Amino acid sequence: MTADRSWWPLFDLRVSATAAGHDLLLRTPTDADLPALLAIAPAELEMDPTLPGGSLAEWVPRHVWRARAESGPDRWRLVFLLECDGELAGTQDLKAVDFPRLRIVETSSWLGLAYRGRGLAKAMRAMVLHLAFTQLDAVAAESESEEHNDAALGVTRSLGYQPCGDTYAARTDRVDHMLHARLTRQRWALLRGGYGVDDLRISGAEQALALLVG
Repeated sequence: MTADRSWWPLFDLRVSATAAGHDLLLRTPTDADLPALLAIAPAELEMDPTLPGGSLAEWVPRHVWRARAESGPDRWRLVFLLECDGELAGTQDLKAVDFPRLRIVETSSWLGLAYRGRGLAKAMRAMVLHLAFTQLDAVAAESESEEHNDAALGVTRSLGYQPCGDTYAARTDRVDHMLHARLTRQRWALLRGGYGVDDLRISGAEQALALLVG
């Protein structure tokens, strides 16, 4: 066990799979991963406006550190790195509010430019859905995407989410029309065999349950 894992139990949480001819691994980042993560972060990444700092160099580490600091049953966010055939390819987040009572999760993600168009966005979301439904006992997963984000909306549709409304989000210089969708555990159980993700394995879930569910 590394020194990092000795002080943060979520460092042991991992999800592995094979998809689209690739070996995939989701793992939580250590501080040593941050320079490599920043190096592949796309310039157009939609940064969380509630975090201080106006550049990727400031936002990327703060996003990871905030996820650690705020992890508890009332509110949590898991930030996973995606490794594709051993190379860092992007991130996949899984988050929830009041999870012990609501049992609803949300997802968000991004890929480095060199890793797009390979089916990885669908695969890594399918991997965290497997974690949420089989280990965390979620009852539903929800997704929110800007109406012109065809890539994210395409992943959502391909995984069987169903539309459940829309909202408008005020940004610094614009107002975005956001489309919402939901995937229930029952619908996921019917469709997951067609996701194209095989050999799914999870380790470290016991420690995660103690922190995230209470």
